[in-house]
Amino acid sequence: MDVVELTREMCAIPSITNDEKAIVDFVHQLLTQKGYEVSLQTVGGDASRQNLLAIVPGVKPEIMLTTHLDTVPPFIPPTDSEDGEWLWGRGVCDAKGIAASMIVAGDRLREAGEHRFALLFVVGEETCSDGAKKAADNFAPSVRYFIDGEPTDMKLVSAMKGAMQFELEVEGKAGHSAYPESGHSAVHALVHDVENLLQTDWPQDGDVGETNLNIGTIEGGVAPNVHAPFARASCMMRTATDAKTLEEQLMSTVGDKTKVSIKSQSSPLHLHVVEGRESCVVSFGSDVPYLLPLGTPLLVGPGSILDAHTSHEKVKKSDLRDAVVLYADLVTSLLKDG
Repeated sequence: MDVVELTREMCAIPSITNDEKAIVDFVHQLLTQKGYEVSLQTVGGDASRQNLLAIVPGVKPEIMLTTHLDTVPPFIPPTDSEDGEWLWGRGVCDAKGIAASMIVAGDRLREAGEHRFALLFVVGEETCSDGAKKAADNFAPSVRYFIDGEPTDMKLVSAMKGAMQFELEVEGKAGHSAYPESGHSAVHALVHDVENLLQTDWPQDGDVGETNLNIGTIEGGVAPNVHAPFARASCMMRTATDAKTLEEQLMSTVGDKTKVSIKSQSSPLHLHVVEGRESCVVSFGSDVPYLLPLGTPLLVGPGSILDAHTSHEKVKKSDLRDAVVLYADLVTSLLKDG
């Protein structure tokens, strides 16, 4: 099976987070045809959203290859660059191209007589990693190592920042804007909170760098001449310190009447690297923190994170083919370790 063709076929199937059924059905059918024992796990009580686990029948896996099948919006169908070097489209590097590389690496391993591996494909990574959290709850097997796939330019990740996704909500009181005493604006209070957050010196770490804050969306109010009765902001931090410590600092920075809802959070991590292979430190999040109960983590994949989530998402076709070799070689070398 050609990994580029498989990537193209998978990326032609829309799979924006919360609408992953079609791609899971496709992968389920493909891996069943290949002779794997395939299991599904419902995520979030929605039968249309499922994680997928594939193992070689009768074999206890010791290594697991895993990534996510959901993508960010909007759907962008796959196309080839004019020179034929690149594949463009949503998911080609984040992360259906990686899933395709893992599937073809599985073919390569089995052809070589190696069956002690599993394939785990999850949903929901692009929002709150609900798929990974569920998979670690008595679904995916415990293994010696798991290799998570994200676009890392084919470098093993030695350390990664944590991530904290949270919402700020403020309740105001509607009133005529000509009369300040008639109400109070939730937008004004939220703007004050946001300014405080942006001006705060957040923790740094010598291995992973600074904590970064992004105010992703802001909404609120009903009209220019009305005190805003509500306001909300969705925010993301890439964290360089313990998640609980950072949460305490966040709570002390916003106003007493501001409701803070933590959607997901993780602390910085150091990951396993293989001697002799190039490594790097990354700022982006992944499913790794939520899969830690399963084994020792590695993180690596083809493509650049700077192309992920963009209108120009792309991956070199040669990198997809190299990723097949990389994943198969990693599984083989890790199995030889002790």
